[in-house]
Amino acid sequence: MNSLTPSKNMNTFYLFFTLPEEMSMYILSFLSASDMCSVSRSSRDMRRFSTENMLWRKLCKKSGWTVARSVVHEVPQAFDYKKYYTEKTLITKAGSLKWTEQTKTTGAALTKRFKHTATVVGKHMIFIGGQETDTKRFNEVVYYDTEAKTFSQPIIKGDKVPAFSRHSSALVGSKIYVFGGFDGHGTNFDLSIFDPYARTWTNVSKSQVKGIAPPSRTNHASAAVGKNLYIFGGNNNNEQGRYQVLDDLCVLNTQTLTWIRPKVSGDIPCARSGHTLTAIGKNLYLFGGGVWNETDGWVHKFNDIHVLDTETMVWTKPVCSGVSCDTSTFPISFSVGRFLFVFGGGSKPLHCVTNDMYCLDTATFQWAKPEADGTKPQPRDMGTASVVGDNVYFMGGYAGGAVDFFDRMHVPCGSAIAVPSY
Repeated sequence: MNSLTPSKNMNTFYLFFTLPEEMSMYILSFLSASDMCSVSRSSRDMRRFSTENMLWRKLCKKSGWTVARSVVHEVPQAFDYKKYYTEKTLITKAGSLKWTEQTKTTGAALTKRFKHTATVVGKHMIFIGGQETDTKRFNEVVYYDTEAKTFSQPIIKGDKVPAFSRHSSALVGSKIYVFGGFDGHGTNFDLSIFDPYARTWTNVSKSQVKGIAPPSRTNHASAAVGKNLYIFGGNNNNEQGRYQVLDDLCVLNTQTLTWIRPKVSGDIPCARSGHTLTAIGKNLYLFGGGVWNETDGWVHKFNDIHVLDTETMVWTKPVCSGVSCDTSTFPISFSVGRFLFVFGGGSKPLHCVTNDMYCLDTATFQWAKPEADGTKPQPRDMGTASVVGDNVYFMGGYAGGAVDFFDRMHVPCGSAIAVPSY
C-alpha cells in the first residue's frame, strides 16, 4: 500500500501512470477495499481507476459474495459492484445493527393495535387504522415526527375515514393509496387515497376508476413501483359468501386510475394471505404467508421468496441458501438498499410468534440471521416497520393480544444506502 501512495512530489511512483491501463487495473486488483478508497483520494486518475466495476467485482469474489447471474444481467448498463460491496459491508459489519432504548415521545402515542399500516412521508410516519380486538377497530390517522419525536392526530378533511384494519397502504408520489380492509361487521373496503400534506381523505368508488376493479379483500399485501400500485393475494368471501384465499395480481395506474390484470408468467405464487410484498428497485419480493380457514386454522405456511420483475411481468422463485428462515405468517418486513429484512411473524415450525430477524441478500439470494446489539424486542406479528434515515421504527402488533410496543433499531448505514434504481 505504501508504494502506491503518492509522495508529496509524486516522483516515487510516476511509472505507474505510464503503464497500460489494463496493467494498472491488474495491480490495483490486489488492494483491499480500504486501500482502494485511500488511493482514490490521491489523484484524478486514481479516482477514476477506483470506480472500475471489475475491481469491485473481484473484491466481492474475494469476500465470497457471488452475485446471481440473473441479478447481474438485470441491469442494462452493468451491475454496480462497488455499490453492492459498500451495502453488503455496512449491513454485515459487527455492531451495524443496534436495538436502542425507546426514545421519549410527546403527544398522544398510538394505543395497542395490530394490522394497521405505517407509511413514511419525509420525516413523518403516518399510521392508518388497525384494531385492538375483533370488535374494536380504529379510524385514526396519526402522524409521528421522527425529528421532534412527537405524535399528533390532525383534523382530517374530506370523506369519512372508516374504522378498519387488515388493509394495505403504499406511497405513490405524494399520496398514500389504501386498499381493502375490514370493519369487523361484514364490510370490506375498496380504494381510498390519503393526501398527507392536505390531510384529506378521498374514498374512490368503483365507478370512478377505469378497468375492472379487483374485489375487496383483507390480509393482502401491496407495494409501489413508479406510478403503479401492485396488490397480491389476501382473502375475502366470494359471491356465494364462502371464504376464499386469493392468488391474483392487480395493478393500479395511479395517474389514470386504471386497474389492470396483467398477464404474468413464470413461477407464479400460489394463493395466500398474511404475506409481505416489498419493492426493491424494479422488482417486487413476496415473502411468506399461508392458507388459513375457519375449520383447520393454518393448513399451509410458507417461508418462500417469489420475485416479480415489473418490467417483464415474470415471476421467479429463486433457490435461496444460507440459514433457514423459519418465520412465515404476518411477519414485519422492510428493506435497506438491496437487503430484505423480516422480523417476527408466526413461526413456520412452531405454533408461536417470534422475535427473530432474518435478512435476505437479494443479489446472492442468501439468508442470514443478523443479531443486532442491545435488547431484542418482544415477539409479535402483524406490526409495522418504517425506515427513516438511520433508524427502523417498529410499531404495534399482536402477541396474544394487541400491543403498543414502539421499538427502534439503529442502522448506521441507513442514510448511506439509497434505495437502488436497478
